[in-house]
Amino acid sequence: CDDAHTMPWLNDAGATTHYSCTGAGDPALVFVHGALCALQDWQAQLDHFSQRHRVLALDLYGHGRSCVDADHIGVASFARQVRAVCAAQGIDTAVLVGHSMGCRVLLEVWRQQPALVAGLVFVDGAYLVPGLIGPGSREQREDRAQAARMRAAAPYVDVEPRERARHSFAQMFFDEQFAPQRDAIVQRAMDLPAHVARTLMPDFAAWDVLHMEPVLARLDVPALAIACTWMNPQRERVALAEGASTPWLQALEQLAPRTRIVRYTGAGHFPMLERPLDVNRDIETFLRSVATAG
Repeated sequence: CDDAHTMPWLNDAGATTHYSCTGAGDPALVFVHGALCALQDWQAQLDHFSQRHRVLALDLYGHGRSCVDADHIGVASFARQVRAVCAAQGIDTAVLVGHSMGCRVLLEVWRQQPALVAGLVFVDGAYLVPGLIGPGSREQREDRAQAARMRAAAPYVDVEPRERARHSFAQMFFDEQFAPQRDAIVQRAMDLPAHVARTLMPDFAAWDVLHMEPVLARLDVPALAIACTWMNPQRERVALAEGASTPWLQALEQLAPRTRIVRYTGAGHFPMLERPLDVNRDIETFLRSVATAG
């Protein structure tokens, strides 16, 4: 990695990516944050894994200190961004770690460039619109995707997007000892441009319809899923009960059965902040299994 811990990168379309690259050692690890979040959510992991691995984390377009217009907001664009930053740093293969929406970005990176991916770690992922693919033509799938976009956009029609973000993030920590982190994350989400949430939510709902099941069914790399919460039909973030499953976990079990699933009971949606030692331990165990498989 570059001697500087944090540096900007400018692509040919004029979109600036802010990222961090530290440490040395294989496999390289690439950390991808969730919607309306930022790379510093991974600080406990960056500090830990950079002692023995090359570690990269980035602010996705429109997030943190990365600047871009609405045209670059979306899962496919984020995946191209991850690939471009890896290329800029000479990273040819890596274990990718994603949080929440970032799990979709990992899968899209694998879809676009399988050779880059040595393994995937999903941290509290979700599958918002399961069961909508089924048989049918591409046109029918596109129709379903458009319907998913409209449903995902509906909550933002009459409510200012940043207010919606405030309500959503406020319920993602269940332990009051993490109130300061919760409040900081809520404020950070509210400080983002309104078009980010308005554009992003419909995009990843459509991605679920078009790509989630086909990609999981073809996934051929080791994967770990850390599960803590799920989104109920009222779109509320709920703690995962002991032994419970979710549409996301069911999709992994049925379509990508090689995925190792670890459940954290009592944790909120940000286990890398609430349970950093557990997250680091489970990623370490996964890395050993990847090395053995390789």
